[in-house]
Amino acid sequence: MTNAKRYVGKYVLPSGQEAVGELTLAGSKTLLALHSDVFLCAIEPGACLNGTSYNGDIISLIDCLSPGIGSTSYKDGTTKYHSNVFPHFVTVGRIHLRPGVANIAGVHFTTTDLAVLFYDFNAFGRVIDTKAIIDIVLSEKRVRRNIDAGCCPQVLYFTGKTCITEVQTDIGKISVNHCPSSNMGGPGGVYIKNRIVVSIEPDSPVMFDEAINKMYEICSFLSFLAGRAQGINHIHVTTTDTDNGVPHMVRVHQSHKWKCSGGEESKPHPADIPLDPIQRKDEFNNVLLNWISRNQDWRLARGRYLGCLRKNNKYTTDRLVGAANMFDILPMTAFSINPPLEEQLAKTRDACVVMFQKLPQGFDRDSALSTLGRLGQPSLPKKVAHRVAIVESKFGETFPDLQFVTKTAIQCRNFYVHGSKGRIDFQKIEPFMHFLTDSLEFVSAASDLIEAGWDPAPWNAEPKGWGHNFARFRAEYKLALRALQQAINP
Repeated sequence: MTNAKRYVGKYVLPSGQEAVGELTLAGSKTLLALHSDVFLCAIEPGACLNGTSYNGDIISLIDCLSPGIGSTSYKDGTTKYHSNVFPHFVTVGRIHLRPGVANIAGVHFTTTDLAVLFYDFNAFGRVIDTKAIIDIVLSEKRVRRNIDAGCCPQVLYFTGKTCITEVQTDIGKISVNHCPSSNMGGPGGVYIKNRIVVSIEPDSPVMFDEAINKMYEICSFLSFLAGRAQGINHIHVTTTDTDNGVPHMVRVHQSHKWKCSGGEESKPHPADIPLDPIQRKDEFNNVLLNWISRNQDWRLARGRYLGCLRKNNKYTTDRLVGAANMFDILPMTAFSINPPLEEQLAKTRDACVVMFQKLPQGFDRDSALSTLGRLGQPSLPKKVAHRVAIVESKFGETFPDLQFVTKTAIQCRNFYVHGSKGRIDFQKIEPFMHFLTDSLEFVSAASDLIEAGWDPAPWNAEPKGWGHNFARFRAEYKLALRALQQAINP
């Protein structure tokens, strides 16, 4: 907790009572320790507290939990009361945040790999041959004082174009911006530092929890692009409250914040990222727009994929099952319309349903009715095959026999879930667990991006390294496919 921040001051409970407290911001160990000479009322789950630190910071604690109120009695007859409060969110600024009021006009944040995802290489740089321009650079300052140019002048620059991209979506205007900072120079040197910030501005003000959910939605999209789960940092929200016409901005601390999956070894490389918002901005904006437009229906399946990314290079049978189940919880719009059952088959099904319904309730009877109810609906293998076809239509011969690989992965899933062995020797397939899992995850994410407007042809035409899970899967695919085929049919 060496980097923990502490705010000591007075805090107001929901009951209106005031107590002295010390707030420690330290991730999941964030805690407010309250102390009072009078009895403290209980703090209900989900309550919000306001405070003002002795140095003037105005603090709001949102969605709080407390184990209860304690007391300590002393020999002189006095009693001191205390309570610990765990907030899920803490805001620090010049105003108290009102989480139940729709007054959030924007949310701004950074994620782990923004500098890679938005690789705007030409925005910052250093002039190589400066002899021809150094006199022009110094002309303004030479009006006030004499400045001599040496033999090796250096000029650093920022082009001044702050907006990298901007697109209007169903959840508001999303923009990605350079936010450079610099010093005035001097004997200690001069610098230009930059932070890339994502901003979401809803069409109309929203409540705090809705603003945070919008942030999570965009972070999920960025995780798809980066090939690993993104950590979220530097969260700020702007409010409709203003000071001389300037909106108030408050800093947001998360007690349980999203963390980046993987270390330096899994860091993405700009050349391996599927979308290029710098060189192919229109495509990027179109994919982002479409991805968000259907996120309400696709959110659960995408959440499963994000859960897989968070496991990084840890592969288990549960991860394989989870990757397969992503397809089962996709909305039906993700698949081609299933042709209706033949009339005779439909009549037979309906007759069987009537007969089973007359039997006493039991596991076998209910299981039979459940199976009959799914008759005519797309099965998991059919769902996966349809999504594979979307990938094959765009990647051509890059992934031969991808249907075979994903079919094998589903057979493994069925074995681990139902014990259905079929004709496969799972002891021989077990060494390919990571490959089969990756195949399902790749198909899920790639087909999603393709339907949202991604054209993988430019990405697929270039050589790639290992700086993205798509690139790693492509690099090992054919070798792993041959080994899998030999294991099944030696």
